[in-house]
Amino acid sequence: MREKTFYIGVDLGATKTLAVLYDEDMGLIAQARAKTPSDKGGDAILASIVELASEACAQAGLDVSKVKAVGVAVPAPIDRESGTIIQAPNMGIKDYPMGKKLAKALGASSFLENDVRAGVWGEFRKGALRGYKNAVGIFVGTGIGGGILLDGKLWGGSHGHAGEIGHMILQEGGAVCGCGQYGCLEALASRSAMAKDAVAAIASGKSPLLMERYGTDFRKMKSSVFEYALSEKDEAIQKIIARSAFWVGIGMANLVNVLDPEAIVLGGGVIARFGDFYKKRAEESMKEHMLSGFAKGVKVLVSELGDLAVPTGAALSAKEAMG
Repeated sequence: MREKTFYIGVDLGATKTLAVLYDEDMGLIAQARAKTPSDKGGDAILASIVELASEACAQAGLDVSKVKAVGVAVPAPIDRESGTIIQAPNMGIKDYPMGKKLAKALGASSFLENDVRAGVWGEFRKGALRGYKNAVGIFVGTGIGGGILLDGKLWGGSHGHAGEIGHMILQEGGAVCGCGQYGCLEALASRSAMAKDAVAAIASGKSPLLMERYGTDFRKMKSSVFEYALSEKDEAIQKIIARSAFWVGIGMANLVNVLDPEAIVLGGGVIARFGDFYKKRAEESMKEHMLSGFAKGVKVLVSELGDLAVPTGAALSAKEAMG
């Protein structure tokens, strides 16, 4: 009787890390999550991944040695061949050999992928993009990432770095981005950008509701805070969320004009919280700024897998890399 094989997909985010254990058919078995120690360096982040992988296996009564491969989705450019994180500005990592260190720590093959490329692959194989061969994914969270699907394959570009949609410069001299440039989509529309705008709105007296509950502490400006403000019809916060969607829509228009995709899937924590409110405004902005001839040719979708899109894609990538 053939021994069962298992895979782990890891969504390594600047804010949280999620490790999910799958069987060989990509059926979810167990998951574990924790805050990412982004301020403590690569080795601390590696140790957290190992701990979460072990925790997920323990939940299933499975020894971690039974895991055949681990896929780690990283919010940064990576070198797949060497398993190196080239630079993760939101986590203070540069030229870190995550793949080799993780393989040694867990005794399993490891595979690195960009986080949103993994999410797009998960949606293509198991979610909203099933049936589409040419598509783009934009995931809005602490930062903004992207993935491009061409003819049913993830497009990595000449050096494997394609899809850094969050670093398209949309506003010359705009807000400073974590990458060091100014006016990137990420600096204009990510949850971090929204949090900065919210603090400014609260401090100027435009959101007394949030001032009373949260004050002006930037660290408290989580997606749940924006969701609460939206439910309470806080006009200042509604405008901030709508402004984020507006900029994402401009990014979508640029991608449609250049790539002519069949579909664009929106994902990430911000989309999960604001759903139709965000999608509607992003799509309106896209149609306003794109070439009119493309208006009926692209579908705007929302992630079906939600939080599991990225780890699912990471685990699938790891499995497929094994052959």
